Amino acid sequence: MLALAFALSAIAGCSSDDDDGTQAEPRQERTADTGQAEESSPAPAQRGRPVRLLRLGRFDSPTYITAPPGDRRRRFVVQRDGTIVVLRGGRRSTFLDISDRVSTGGESGLLSMAFAPDYRDSGRFYVYYTDNQGFIQIDQFRRSRSPNRADPGSRRSVMRVPHHRFNHKGGQLQIGPDGMLYAGFGDGGGGGDPDENAQNLGRILGKLIRIDPRPDGGYDIPPSNPFAGRGGARGEVYAYGLRNPYRFSFDRRRGHLIVGDVGQSAFEEVDFLPGRSGGRQPAGGYNFGWDVFEGRSSYEGGRAPGHVPPVIAHSQGGGYCSVIGGYVIRDPSLRGTRFSGRYIYGDLCNAALRLAFLKRPNAPNRPAGLRVANLVSFGEDGRGRVYAVSLSGPIYRIGRG
Repeated sequence: MLALAFALSAIAGCSSDDDDGTQAEPRQERTADTGQAEESSPAPAQRGRPVRLLRLGRFDSPTYITAPPGDRRRRFVVQRDGTIVVLRGGRRSTFLDISDRVSTGGESGLLSMAFAPDYRDSGRFYVYYTDNQGFIQIDQFRRSRSPNRADPGSRRSVMRVPHHRFNHKGGQLQIGPDGMLYAGFGDGGGGGDPDENAQNLGRILGKLIRIDPRPDGGYDIPPSNPFAGRGGARGEVYAYGLRNPYRFSFDRRRGHLIVGDVGQSAFEEVDFLPGRSGGRQPAGGYNFGWDVFEGRSSYEGGRAPGHVPPVIAHSQGGGYCSVIGGYVIRDPSLRGTRFSGRYIYGDLCNAALRLAFLKRPNAPNRPAGLRVANLVSFGEDGRGRVYAVSLSGPIYRIGRG
């Protein structure tokens, strides 16, 4: 599981110094794809150039990469120790350092960040980490007068969730198509959900939540949440029945929700729900089945009302150990390639990245012809370009080169 990854040592290094800050990795074997791309052909200057891993640089145990909405020049790298680095071309500097607040044992650390939809004006952003007690903490910060520095004194707690074991810490923040903040929490750890959290709507663990953070800390529960006002249920819950939804995303064009849920001992699964018209996110209220089901198979007795089976379930016998959910590729520079409009994802133990054509009930998938060892995350920048993050240090952009 992810504890294995977090035990690995980071590799130090420097980024390249070209305009984008990336350089091509050696060409890797490509696999044919019979699916049809959704996008139109690329510009003539790019047509025919292969899709490769373009190395952005090496970092100190990176866990995530992202950028503010519409920001075409910067990328923000989250590092497990509690620091965030901002990149501008080949230059880098520290954006935020909360390492004194972050614990890093087991599957802990600073795991992701998200920018408020109005970040350009408000300067607000959110971070997800495990605090010094091992509890899950979501904080809000604001940038300082410098656009490339956060104000550490602006910290406001959004929410704190008790978590008493070393594993299944979740880790993802995403701003949904509706501008709400979504977060994914593991089931509380241990084997087989011993606390029976995932199917219990009265508990936060084992869930995706949807909240509206307040500017000065805390949050409101959107009245449109599926369980808002329901007795015995937490109004924050958007979806449930999850073991460790470490990485999830929304398709930036169509609003699809895709969740990579880390398995127990048999299957690694990807869950998919189509977005609604106008690129809106799914309505919510879904039960992904854990711990009554693992993958598409029964795990233990009990009921999972309205169970939504995964569209992909990889057997751990095939070399998979911890699915790493990714993104639907909407990068304009990849139009006309087999990557365009496909969902890219991977696994901590199986270095081969995969592309999937998302549909229910089953999503056909195949190798992407790219490999990233110790994969820990994917990310998107302000242009919609997609990156793959290795906990060992390197970060790659998936692009033509």
